[in-house]
Amino acid sequence: MEMQPGQMAYDRASTVFSPDGRLFQVEYALQAIQMGGTAVAVTYDTGIVFVAYRNLPVSSLAEAGSIEKSFAIDKGLGCVTAGLIADSRVLVEFLRVEAQRHRLTYGEAPPFTLLGHALGTLLQQYTQFGGTRPFAVSLLLGGFDGKAPGLVELDPSGATIGWKAYAIGRNRRAVADFLEEKLPENLTEESAFKLAVQAVAEGSPTPFQPEALDVAILEPETDLRRLPVTDVARRVQGMPFIGAPERRPNSR
Repeated sequence: MEMQPGQMAYDRASTVFSPDGRLFQVEYALQAIQMGGTAVAVTYDTGIVFVAYRNLPVSSLAEAGSIEKSFAIDKGLGCVTAGLIADSRVLVEFLRVEAQRHRLTYGEAPPFTLLGHALGTLLQQYTQFGGTRPFAVSLLLGGFDGKAPGLVELDPSGATIGWKAYAIGRNRRAVADFLEEKLPENLTEESAFKLAVQAVAEGSPTPFQPEALDVAILEPETDLRRLPVTDVARRVQGMPFIGAPERRPNSR
C-alpha cells in the first residue's frame, strides 16, 4: 500500500478516521491477509467444499498436516481462513463457544448467519476501541439453512456478506472473478471440488503439490470432513497446475 501525503497522522490507531473516511489499520490488516495463501469455498447441491493453499514447511522435519486452514465449528458448521494463523485460532474458538452456547440454550444447532453476525460484531469492536488492533484474518463461514448450503464472508472490518462461492486471501479479486465466470447453476461434490481447486490455482503464481492443499467437505448435520493428502492427490491427478512432489536430495 503506497503511503499518501498526510496519511502518517492517521495510521497509528485503528480508532481514528482519516479526513477521507478511511481506517488505515483495517486496510493494513487486509494487506496482511493478501500475504497469505488463497482460500476458496464453493457450495454445491448438498454441501460445501473448502479448499485452501497452505505454505509447505521448508524443513523436512515439519509435519505439513499440522498447518490447518479449515476448521470444524459444530455439526453442519465449518470455516476456512486466510491470514495470520494465530489470529484464526482465536476467532475459531469464539465461533465454537458461541455455537455451544446456542446449542445448550436452545437445544439446536445455531444458524450460520447468526454466528456470522456475532463474529462480525466482535471483529468490529476491535476497530472501535483503543489498545487493540484488528484481526488480520478473513473467514468463509459455511452452514445450512435447512438442507440448503450457504456461506458468509467476514473481514477485519466486521462486514458480513453472503455468497454462493467466494475467495479470500492472495489474489482474491482475480479468483472471485474466475468463480463468477465459471460457477454453473448445479454442482455435484466432485465438480465443486474441481472448481475450487482450479480457483485456488488462479491465485497461485506457480504450480503446487497436492500436499499444499487443505481440503474439507461440509454436509448437513455432520462434522467437517477433512480429506487426507492421499485422497486429495488422487482427485487432482492430471490437473496441469498440480506439480509433482519434490524429491529431496540424498543426505549421504
